[in-house]
Amino acid sequence: MRSLHVCATAVAFTAVAAATAAPATAQGRLDGAFTFVNGPTTNQWYITSQCNPEGVCAGTVTTSTGVIAHIGRTADGPWTVSRHDVPNGWICPDGSTAPGDQTYTFDPVTLAGTLSATSRPGACGNPEPAHMEQPISLHPA
Repeated sequence: MRSLHVCATAVAFTAVAAATAAPATAQGRLDGAFTFVNGPTTNQWYITSQCNPEGVCAGTVTTSTGVIAHIGRTADGPWTVSRHDVPNGWICPDGSTAPGDQTYTFDPVTLAGTLSATSRPGACGNPEPAHMEQPISLHPA
């Protein structure tokens, strides 16, 4: 009878753990719907990924703003999304936009990260490229 009670307790614990698990799944994968937060700006990210036994992962991000991008992760590294030549990837001081490169990195455990953006030479009337970083995060939706 005791073994039946232990088994039932283990099954109940497993069910609770599975029900409360975040969308980040087994073997380091990142799957599910997330709210992307960049200061006051939010949108939805839908992520699917697969990982090999060495922990190298690759997948796709589809956003509520229509962006489709590759997401990847090296073993023990951050999740990374890199976008190049984004038409409105840089915001100028006057509020206009210019082409730029954007790299999003996320800690695989906390899903907190950084957006790094670099403008193209000549953007916003500046002959040199400019660079900025700002905090971002993903939250299970």
